[in-house]
Amino acid sequence: MKRFISIQNGARRNYAIPIILQQAGLLEAFYTDLCASSGIGRILDRFCPDFVKNDALNRLLNRRVPSLIQDKVHTFDLVALRYLARQKLAGNNTVKQYQSLFASNHEFGQAMIRKGLGKATHIYSMFGEGTDFLEYAKQKQIKIFTEIYISPIIHTIVQREREEFHDLEPLMATQIIEQDYASFQRFINLTDIFIVPSSFVVKGLQEFGVSPEKCQIVPYAVGDTWFNLRNNPQKNRILFVGTAELRKGIHILGMAAKKLSHRNYEFRVAGGVSDIIRNHKLTQKLNFVGRVPRSKIHQEFVQADIFVLPTLVEGSAEVVYEALAAGLPVITTEAAGSVIRDGIEGFIIPERNSEILATRIEELLENRELRDRMAIAARERAKDFTWDKYAERVIHVVNS
Repeated sequence: MKRFISIQNGARRNYAIPIILQQAGLLEAFYTDLCASSGIGRILDRFCPDFVKNDALNRLLNRRVPSLIQDKVHTFDLVALRYLARQKLAGNNTVKQYQSLFASNHEFGQAMIRKGLGKATHIYSMFGEGTDFLEYAKQKQIKIFTEIYISPIIHTIVQREREEFHDLEPLMATQIIEQDYASFQRFINLTDIFIVPSSFVVKGLQEFGVSPEKCQIVPYAVGDTWFNLRNNPQKNRILFVGTAELRKGIHILGMAAKKLSHRNYEFRVAGGVSDIIRNHKLTQKLNFVGRVPRSKIHQEFVQADIFVLPTLVEGSAEVVYEALAAGLPVITTEAAGSVIRDGIEGFIIPERNSEILATRIEELLENRELRDRMAIAARERAKDFTWDKYAERVIHVVNS
């Protein structure tokens, strides 16, 4: 019988993969970093005074592993704490931040080797976390599944954009890109099956010599609460949700908004934003509302007329799934790894094309019959991406 060790730092998708594996009777163990349910995290959650807790610690303590998998959890607290200390010392130095990440990945892998494989026959890794452990498992004839949740050519794409728009974001150090790609190449050579959310990620993997036959596409899911929303749009309100950065195409949205300045449209941006981008001439027609808490983000979707994400690189943008479930027509790019179909739930446009983006926005907002038809289709499309269907797809792949 197959027995999986699931490896995942952080609470990505609320620990969906180890939960799904446990429900299917396939989980041997779950290896992760700090969380509030085990080890040092549990002690900090219980006894640390509130005045000591900062934003980073609070984010960690919001990670709560469900009781269903509690007895399978193994945290590597010292590795995580050393990483946090290095990140603190690195400050805004990008090179040092990445160096601390590489060092932590090595330490995480070595710590897992010491913990061992138990009765595992398979590994399910998130983006090669703990590569040393994957190498060790491979030597023991363990089959390795690796989830690649964003296109691996992200640095190539974003660096090109930074070269053109250098006054919006600085270039990344070449040594970091080279080291990151070398690290990536190492663990893809160890992987037997790649689980990816979109064909866009498959294309990125091909750049590293991965055959499409080794890739299994498993799109993501949207939570049940999103289906309970009833869209009550503020007419002509365009919603963008995510960090306002080059990777997400915020400059493309800004240029499209300028082209549509003769219209009475509101471009509402919910997400973190730097002062440079907020005050740049390209973004002056955008309304930056800052980070919106998860408890309040639903209201942004309820009041939006359409959803726009002109991103340059993703895996499969989960905000698009949320927009569909909320009944919003979506305009996005192939690079979003989107599950929308062009001309049905919205429009797929070329990356970096503000002219076409502006045209499609105007078309949707001025043609109310088209907008409403796509809104109905969006909610229907979202039904294909429930958590139950996601679990079925994951189990089908790992059992094949």
